[in-house]
Amino acid sequence: MAYSTISAPLSWQQKIRRSNFICFLHPISSADEARNLLSAHVKEYANATHNCYAYICGFDQETQYHSDAGEPHGTAGKPILNALLRADMTNIMAIVTRYYGGVKLGVPGLIEAYGSTVEKTLELAKIIPATAFAEFSVQSEYGSVDQLLGLLRSLDGSVARENWSEKAELVLRVPKDKADTLREFLAGQAAQSRLQYQEEDDFA
Repeated sequence: MAYSTISAPLSWQQKIRRSNFICFLHPISSADEARNLLSAHVKEYANATHNCYAYICGFDQETQYHSDAGEPHGTAGKPILNALLRADMTNIMAIVTRYYGGVKLGVPGLIEAYGSTVEKTLELAKIIPATAFAEFSVQSEYGSVDQLLGLLRSLDGSVARENWSEKAELVLRVPKDKADTLREFLAGQAAQSRLQYQEEDDFA
């Protein structure tokens, strides 16, 4: 069976009986990447009541993990995972951050809240086939970014991570069968000292 993933990170939130549920979806390549994302997320949202999550990796969804993160057993992590499985997703992580609003939802209410928050966020995502990708870490002058991102879009690639400071620091992912085009562009720009780049390991 062919599975899908998302092209780029996104988030969406809803309020259910005074509690805010915010879903963050991330394309990932490994369990290690998922754990790193979770660590950074928990630090950023340390004031949240719960940061529950699930992730799936591998062409056959062979790596799966979920956590209730303090919610009653089976009411958060598993519904998040099930929402991803029902959508035939892989290479994806979902974190649902909850800010408790003072009204208890009960077990059925929690299961519905966590599952529906992920499902509705997936409806907003750009879904792409899960395929082998090449990944490039790029540090670029801002003058070269528009051309770079335009090429990336034409190759059905995505920006996995970004940091906009003195220079644009980007992690780019592109289907492996189209990586040569991006690689040639990056090499040409690097030769003109417009950017620096490093190719990471391919992943599925």
